[in-house]
Amino acid sequence: MKLVKDYMKTKVVYFRPEDSIFKVAKVLSKHHISGAPVVNNRKVVGVISETDLIKYMRLKLPQESAMAHEFHILSILLVSMVKNQLEFKKEIEKMAKIRVRDLMSKDVVSILPDESIIEAATVMEKNRIDRLPVINSGRLVGIIARPDLIRALIE
Repeated sequence: MKLVKDYMKTKVVYFRPEDSIFKVAKVLSKHHISGAPVVNNRKVVGVISETDLIKYMRLKLPQESAMAHEFHILSILLVSMVKNQLEFKKEIEKMAKIRVRDLMSKDVVSILPDESIIEAATVMEKNRIDRLPVINSGRLVGIIARPDLIRALIE
């Protein structure tokens, strides 16, 4: 039987509750992953994902005016763009204060290392999630994601 411990990654990218969401975005992008566990005192306390970040981001972009082609409206559009840039800057400043603990999912769905790959697939499908922290004796020991399940299927 194929087990989670045989296909999980043991070098896990994780975050701490006090990390900034900018750090999360940078690290997820750098490692080409869509989410990671949140760990406090070696225990998983949540999961943060791209979806959590996208749900939070509500940036206001300037709207085009129906009369933008008319020259006399240009000055109004310029003032509007400056105002929108200031609002954008304020939004970024607000976002800089947001921490992982503010956005993370606190209901952690996890799996044990000795569970089967089939069980991991079942849990992911049932909960509509892409990754499972692998926990042993209350501590994070790895992570298994959908691509790991695919690898198990072909090996």
